[in-house]
Amino acid sequence: MRQNRIIPIAVVAAAVAAAGTACSTSGTTGSAQGGGSGGSGVVSNQSITLLAKMTAPQAVAASTKAVAAKQSAKVHMTLTLPTAKEDASGSMSFGSSPAMDLTVTVSSTDPQAGAALSQMGQMEMRMTGMVAYMNMGNSPQLAAALQGKQWMKIDFNNLSGIPGLSSFSFVKDMGKNDDPGTQLKGLLASPDLKQVGQEQRGGVQTLHFAGNLSPADLVKDSAGSGLTQQDLDSLTATIKQAGVTSTSYDVWVDGSGLPVEIKFSESTSVGTVAGDLTYSDWGSTPVTVTAPPADQTIDIAQLLQSSQG
Repeated sequence: MRQNRIIPIAVVAAAVAAAGTACSTSGTTGSAQGGGSGGSGVVSNQSITLLAKMTAPQAVAASTKAVAAKQSAKVHMTLTLPTAKEDASGSMSFGSSPAMDLTVTVSSTDPQAGAALSQMGQMEMRMTGMVAYMNMGNSPQLAAALQGKQWMKIDFNNLSGIPGLSSFSFVKDMGKNDDPGTQLKGLLASPDLKQVGQEQRGGVQTLHFAGNLSPADLVKDSAGSGLTQQDLDSLTATIKQAGVTSTSYDVWVDGSGLPVEIKFSESTSVGTVAGDLTYSDWGSTPVTVTAPPADQTIDIAQLLQSSQG
C-alpha cells in the first residue's frame, strides 16, 4: 500500500515537469525553424535588419505580439531541475485555451523516483485546458498501481483539497506560464535587456536578446516596458510561488519576431532550474487534443483518495 501511494505522487511530479515551464517550457536545435519569416533568406535577412534597428524593449515587445498572433507551435523542451531532467517534444497551443500533445522522458537522481521513471520509459502527455492525461509508459508496477489503466487523468482544478497533491495546485497557471509570450514579457522587465546581435540558430537567421531579472524588477515602474499591471502581478506571483531569486534569459527570434529558441536559468529556493525550448512551424496547425477512452483512464485524485482511505 505504501508503494502504491508513493508511485502516483512521483508520477504527478513528472507530469508537472512535463507541462513545465516553466515552465516550462535542448541544444538539439538542428531542425528548428522559426516558421514565420515567410519567404527567402533575403527577405528574412531584411526583416532581421529592420528588427535590429529597434531598441531591445521595442523588438521584444514586437515579438510578444507576433507570438499572440500565432498561438501554436511545434516545440522541443529540455528542463533541468536540481534532482530531475525532462525532455519533451510535440505540439502546443498557447493563450486562453492552452493545449499540448507531447512525448515525454523524465529521469531523476533520486534513487526511488529515478528507478520508477526509468522503468516507465517514454510517456505521452495530452493536455487541454487544465486537464492532463498521461500514458504512463511500460512499468508493470505502475500499471498495477493504476489498476490496469493505461492513462492517468490529472485535473489541476481539483488538486488543492487532496493530501499529497495540494502542493501542485499552482499548476492551474502553467498553461499561461508555458506561453513563450509570458517568457518574453518577463524579459521585458529586465533592467539590462540588450540586443546581443545577429546569429544563426538551427539554420535560421535570428536576432539574439538577453537580460537578467530579479523579483524586485517586476515591481518597479513599468513605464516603457510594455507591461500592464496585470502582467506584472501575474509574473510576480509566478516567481514568488516558485521561490525564484533571479532569472537570466536568452531569446533568439526570426525576422517575424517569432522565437526560434528560448533559454532560461533560474536560481530558486531548491536550486537551479534551467530550460532550453526550441520552436518551429508557428501557427501552422492548431493543437487538437482527444481525451483517451474513459475505460482506459483513472483519475489521480480518486486513486489517491481511495488509497488513503
